[in-house]
Amino acid sequence: MKLKISPDYIRNLIFGAEDSLVSTVGVLFGLASSNSYSLEQMLLVGFTLTGVEALSMGVGSFLTETEVHEVDHSSRHKDLPSIDGIIMFFSYFIFGIFVLLPYVILGVGTGKYISVLITFVALYFVGYMPTRKITDGTRMFLIAGSAIVVGYVISKIFENISF
Repeated sequence: MKLKISPDYIRNLIFGAEDSLVSTVGVLFGLASSNSYSLEQMLLVGFTLTGVEALSMGVGSFLTETEVHEVDHSSRHKDLPSIDGIIMFFSYFIFGIFVLLPYVILGVGTGKYISVLITFVALYFVGYMPTRKITDGTRMFLIAGSAIVVGYVISKIFENISF
């Protein structure tokens, strides 16, 4: 017997992973590249971002799926909104921790580069795994990975501005 997994569950898993990787690495790499933050500050930002966003995304998924179920009573929406929310929460949280771990283990200087490398590899596999197509992995890697560049550019623009 083959296990059938709801497309909604897969969507929440991929969306949570991609959003966590992109948001977390974008913020952390941007801050680390500004050379203005200590390891303690980076970890505070990283853990706060990951925790708050995981909860926000999980709750958002739960509420959205609940509303869809209330509006669309068709048989194609038989999955449970609570499971959607839990999948989204854990997907976001776990991938965010992967991005943060290099900072914990290696410090800010080296950790930021290893974090980016881990993120690029993870983005490729998050895109590749559902379809097993190299083009899908590459698309995820390139499009989602552009957030690293945005975080870096913004940090450099504001690096020498004092508020």
